[in-house]
Amino acid sequence: MNTEIKDKIQTLWKQLHEQPELSGEENNTKAILKNFLKQNTSFRIEETDSCIYAVYDNTGERICLRADMDAICNSKGQAFHGCGHDGHSAALAGAALLLEEEHRKGETIDKSVIFLWQTAEETGAGARQSTNIIQKEDVQKIYGCHNIPGYPMGEVLLRKDVFACASKGMIISLQGKQSHAAYPEQGINPGYLLGDILCQLKKWCHLPDYRGMVLASIISIQEGNQNFGVSAGDAELSLTIRGEYLEDLEKLQQTIEEYTHTEALEQGVTVNFRYQDEFPDTVNDNELVEQFENKIAKKGYSYCYLSEPMRWSEDFGWYQKECPGVYFGVGSGEKTPGLHTDEYVYPIELLENMEEIWSTLFLK
Repeated sequence: MNTEIKDKIQTLWKQLHEQPELSGEENNTKAILKNFLKQNTSFRIEETDSCIYAVYDNTGERICLRADMDAICNSKGQAFHGCGHDGHSAALAGAALLLEEEHRKGETIDKSVIFLWQTAEETGAGARQSTNIIQKEDVQKIYGCHNIPGYPMGEVLLRKDVFACASKGMIISLQGKQSHAAYPEQGINPGYLLGDILCQLKKWCHLPDYRGMVLASIISIQEGNQNFGVSAGDAELSLTIRGEYLEDLEKLQQTIEEYTHTEALEQGVTVNFRYQDEFPDTVNDNELVEQFENKIAKKGYSYCYLSEPMRWSEDFGWYQKECPGVYFGVGSGEKTPGLHTDEYVYPIELLENMEEIWSTLFLK
């Protein structure tokens, strides 16, 4: 990579890093990326509410390379790039510049490439709102990646089948009847049903008919307040339910719902379920994984296969339900702090690695 491109991408990364925006609020981030692409490429640039993308139109197959752009909150409630999406966006822009450079030199590129920057990955909404790009641009294959601390810098992390798990936020609201604490029989305290659900969770996560790993994590429990003269009349339980396969997640959800409805009816409690932050399973096309492995091996990049899926979720799976795709990881350093921790910062030295790994998908 020439020095000019390297300097431009590092400057872009610093801009994005210093102006983090939460999911659904990435207006300035989109503007920075759009302006950068207009100034530095000859590609067709499109924008929607959920993404911007740049298209290098050519003959041959049409592939899409996708990055995310949203930030998260730190422990003080401030927006920061604690997952490295600033680096993902900058690295994909670097790959676009590499393609532009080859195009200007008159090099033969035998495919069309759509560079896609998507909002709201952290909530699972961005990809779901952007899947129409697959049909609109006639995308035949799609690729995405994430930096992953704990692995050697620049090492490519591959996996066939499921790369990342399905998950969703599940909120169970229970409505009983408040009463005086001295006369609890005059009311209906939903805390007993809430306790029953909590006692069953571990068992429900180990049913014999699951295909893979299933988890239920308790996020919050709320019932009444510290008024010791009142027996509470309402309660709410928030869970993150997770499955290696989406079908297992749906089985767990159905089990929780059926039990809760049955017990609520017996106890005279009204129940309501709400869901948010819904992510599908991220399932790779095995043949495309093997083709990608051959490309990076030919270029001499270090790589390994993961022995099990990542437990975290990634909304890239929505695209893979529309066309074949590969999601992979790139090691961001064995001593780099973990994702979503206050100490995490995307390693600037990883930019060049990720740009060049991207480029194996469109350069010979």
